[in-house]
Amino acid sequence: MVITLDGHVVEIMLSAGNAHDVSVAETMLSDVFECAVLADCGYDSDPFRGVLRSQNNEPHIPGRKNRKTPVQYDK
Repeated sequence: MVITLDGHVVEIMLSAGNAHDVSVAETMLSDVFECAVLADCGYDSDPFRGVLRSQNNEPHIPGRKNRKTPVQYDK
């Protein structure tokens, strides 16, 4: 996972190949507040969205195709 600010890399964290990136994302974004968070549908998780919103971040993450409840997001 890579965090950028104005196009410049701020932080990079590698995870094990068998670990899901969301577990690393929560740790990396723990110090990020009041930002738009862009991610692909691999990060589509209601608990992860809740963590982002609790930090006043706006998640822009599309929902997975098999999601039962569609997610509204700004493309």
